[in-house]
Amino acid sequence: MRFLLAAVLTIATVAPAQAADNRGTPQPATTPMPAAASPTPTPSQTPTVSSTPTTATKSVATQLSAIRELVTAQNFASAKTALEQADQQFPNNADVNNLLGFVNRKLKQYAQSATYYTKALKIDPNHLGALEYQGELFMIQKKTALAKKNLDKLKKLCGVKCEEYLDLKKVIDKK
Repeated sequence: MRFLLAAVLTIATVAPAQAADNRGTPQPATTPMPAAASPTPTPSQTPTVSSTPTTATKSVATQLSAIRELVTAQNFASAKTALEQADQQFPNNADVNNLLGFVNRKLKQYAQSATYYTKALKIDPNHLGALEYQGELFMIQKKTALAKKNLDKLKKLCGVKCEEYLDLKKVIDKK
């Protein structure tokens, strides 16, 4: 959670400067403003449109970045909680659903994992990560034929040298 807090604090300090750039009223370069007349803007003073795709993308990307740090630290329970919150904010995001599938698989909650991978692939049928991770789940479930179908699809989408293809192939070859 401290990673999420750090990400929020980073956004809070960067967002006002970015918002000032986007208002379309830059200060002239030749006339500096007096120090007393340039208060530090706060996010509440700068109206933003949160329904734009770029704002939503930045927000989900920021959240996923913090969550990936939890995953890297193998803190899967905390990552799952954070991902469930992100899923409520962004219910049709393939990346969120893919990571929900991943952390559930790591927590050995295979039925939930399968549900999230299926949802991620319904949102984006060509999601490389979801195809790889679902294939790994298939191997855990001894569904080798289905894992090989995912491997074939990865080969068509990204070739035999992409990371997702190589990782799934390695799992399949071990069995």
